[in-house]
Amino acid sequence: MDIIKTLLANRGLKTKKQITEFFHPTRPEDLESPFDSKPAIRLIKSHIKKGHKIAIYGDYDVDGICSTAIAWETLYSQYKNVFPHIPHRESEGYGLSIKGIDHCLAEGAKLIIAVDNGIVAHAQIKYCRDKKCDIIIIDHHETNDQRLKANCVLHSTSSCAAGLTWLFCRDYLAPSTEHLALVAIATICDIVPLLGPNRSFAKYGLEELNHTTRPGLLALFEEAKLGVRYLITPYHVGFIIGPRLNAAGRLEHAIDSLRLLCTKDPSRAIQLAKQLGDTNRARQDTTLSAVTHALSEITESSLIVAADKSYHPGVIGLVAAKLVEKYYRPAIAISIGEQESKGSARSIPGFHITEHLRTVSHLLVDVGGHAMAAGFTITNDNLPKLLKKLNQTKIDPKLLVKKQRIDAEISLTAIDQELMARLKEFEPFGLSNPIPVFSTFKVEISDIRRLGKDNQHLKFKAGDLEAIWFNAPGTWPLAPSTCDLVYQIAEDTWNGQSKLQLLIKDVRPSS
Repeated sequence: MDIIKTLLANRGLKTKKQITEFFHPTRPEDLESPFDSKPAIRLIKSHIKKGHKIAIYGDYDVDGICSTAIAWETLYSQYKNVFPHIPHRESEGYGLSIKGIDHCLAEGAKLIIAVDNGIVAHAQIKYCRDKKCDIIIIDHHETNDQRLKANCVLHSTSSCAAGLTWLFCRDYLAPSTEHLALVAIATICDIVPLLGPNRSFAKYGLEELNHTTRPGLLALFEEAKLGVRYLITPYHVGFIIGPRLNAAGRLEHAIDSLRLLCTKDPSRAIQLAKQLGDTNRARQDTTLSAVTHALSEITESSLIVAADKSYHPGVIGLVAAKLVEKYYRPAIAISIGEQESKGSARSIPGFHITEHLRTVSHLLVDVGGHAMAAGFTITNDNLPKLLKKLNQTKIDPKLLVKKQRIDAEISLTAIDQELMARLKEFEPFGLSNPIPVFSTFKVEISDIRRLGKDNQHLKFKAGDLEAIWFNAPGTWPLAPSTCDLVYQIAEDTWNGQSKLQLLIKDVRPSS
């Protein structure tokens, strides 16, 4: 069996052209734009010619913050009468809002460029146009059937908003390779498929990220204990850098994350990075408290719903994600407010959570999202009706069984440095290009010992290879035996020496 061909086929890559593009992605500078930028460019230039103020209206998550930074820095490099606006989660809410538009108008904006939002904001766009303010939408979220009446709409679901914004700015001015670092952060944190243009953004953007001179990112790396010895990978972006940038928008105001990305002052960057680190630690505590409460209150069903006044609206998405992780069911967490409540949903493959919520849109103030995640607002008067409807949700039981993905069954003798080198060519890993998982049957395991503060990990020999099983069942016997293994292949580097090891995903006694 050709292991590499099997891995490629599992990722839908079969033709020579697809495989060549995967291993040698087109540079972002050469990617085809998914939209016509020219009308938006003409509109911007007409406002610049008149000396009008221009607002970049972003969002408070990583993708929205990075999109705002890219658009604002690009325009500001040519024209100083431009300012960013990041909505406040609690006082303005998600996306394009009347309150946010009013703020931009009060600042004198005659043109608003909305990035990472606006694609279903029909009433808000009409309000903006009625106020004699032009508006451009750059968004990747799913549309509805109603025609958008913005001056220009640059929409595609092919990339995250930062990728689309970068492509527009490339068309507007020139390609900025330095901004690719921000696109990579957004691409990984927004969990878009890392194939096609997104693979290009992630691969080349990570290269830029590892050579960045941006004071804010360098200060963030330092605060997160990612010194110069670290190669920044998708793991670091998704689990260390992203949560810190997101934290301000969850509990405080995401404008501080934007300030961190855009500041040229190293001392200011250090101050902001520390502030974000502190906010992230507070976010972790707030999330843990809400998750603990939710786990004690919910009833396991096809669709899990947790609702309480104590849940901070900034962490309900994380609460929903934790519930999905534990029960492998779509989950919704709702923060109950005084007159209105905010909901955040996360799903599993095969159950389109936004479409499901749109079936009860008559009860909601607003709803938006995509297949795997959604957010909504509801008046408290309608909340009991919504909870009743959600509790009646029926989902195909087959979808609710988590399946262990296995790319290929191989022999342990196939695992060597040559295979490891080929697997590294598949990086960066992410959605639609996950880390390869293999299985091997009837493996002799020996030298079994427990590791970790609470003896929660197992280390053992699998044939001639070292294997480690994180968070292994406490009941697993320590006696040698013959087992079937499911695992990933990794390099263990210590004191400059590297050796291959198996990262165990599952172990079962051989039949």
